[in-house]
Amino acid sequence: MKRIIKFIFLTICLCIFTYSAYNIYKYIEEENANKKLNNKLIEKAITNITTVNSDKQEKNEYNLPIKVDFTILKQENKDIVGWIYSPNTPINYPVMQGKDNEYYLSRLSNENYNIAGSIFMDFRNDPYLQDNNTIIYGHNMKNDTMFGSIQEYKNQEYYNNHKIIYYFTPNKSYILELFAAQTIQVESDIYDLTIINDTKIQELIKNSDFKSDVLVNEKDKLLTLSTCSEENDKARYIVIGVLHEV
Repeated sequence: MKRIIKFIFLTICLCIFTYSAYNIYKYIEEENANKKLNNKLIEKAITNITTVNSDKQEKNEYNLPIKVDFTILKQENKDIVGWIYSPNTPINYPVMQGKDNEYYLSRLSNENYNIAGSIFMDFRNDPYLQDNNTIIYGHNMKNDTMFGSIQEYKNQEYYNNHKIIYYFTPNKSYILELFAAQTIQVESDIYDLTIINDTKIQELIKNSDFKSDVLVNEKDKLLTLSTCSEENDKARYIVIGVLHEV
């Protein structure tokens, strides 16, 4: 009897181990597929121009570090509405926009199913950034791909070295000057596209994980990056900045 129980126990352990190993393999396989596809897009559509001059950063003057060919990107997928790039970080991705906020949560830019999903804009937003607050989502991947790296903004030093992000649309290029980052809940009114006013902006600045001297008011166009956070299932981490057309 004891041998039978031991055999059953070992069989269960083996099944659990096999299932876990398969899930890890599948996770890594899909991460690699995501990287491979994105690298192909970068190779086809992105041209490095120059590095950012730190002196110009201090004067609020910027050189665009990359050039984005949206003719090529649109041939790959018409749902590509932008490109987001953060120098010296993993963030260098097309931005998708579907008919809802579910589709690209688990699909790549070629629309193949993948747990890593895509970086995507809220379906309610104007793709040309005409809203008061535009929201872009991405998974918090363990290897820091997608938006896995934005929680680094919990550290002041990281912010000091990554104060700006570049955003490109088919007809305009932007500098995103970051001014706040914090953990919120999924029910937060930040996801109400019309809630941004001076009171809300001051609240965001007050509760930010880093301190910034960026000037911002309710008339500015804002861009919010959102990803999951580890605290609980409803926790989200956001990084928010003010857009300046280049």
